[in-house]
Formats: sequence, structure tokens, C-alpha cells
Amino acid sequence: MASDSTPFWVGTFVYVALGLLACAISACLGSTKLKGQVGLTTLLITIATFCMWIMWALTWLMQWHPLIRPEIEEDK
Repeated sequence: MASDSTPFWVGTFVYVALGLLACAISACLGSTKLKGQVGLTTLLITIATFCMWIMWALTWLMQWHPLIRPEIEEDK
């Protein structure tokens, strides 16, 4: 298991890139199909992307260094 956080930052970059791509696509379609709702659509895409990223990030971080079983230390 890798101890560095490179996969986390690569995954974060992928989510940022996909969020920006989705915002760009909605801005291009905004002039024709969304009829002035570009700001709202961009906000919704940004919130959705952040929520998906935070769910992925928490899942990844929980599996990075898992706690197999609790270690009980007795006081002397």
C-alpha cells in the first residue's frame, strides 16, 4: 500500500476538471436551451461536484490507513 497521497491529489484534480468541464458545457448550452439560467446551473453543478468529491475523498481517506482492530493499552 502506498504511503504517499498522490492518488488523493490525482483524484481531486479529476473531480475539479470534470466540474469545470460540466460548467463549461452548461455555459455553452445556456444561451440556447437554458434561457438565462446559467448562473443557477453553474451553482448546482459546483455543489454536486463538491458533494461527490467529498464523499469520494472521505471514502478514500478511510481506506488509506485502516484500523483493523482497536489496540487497547493497559495503564501501569
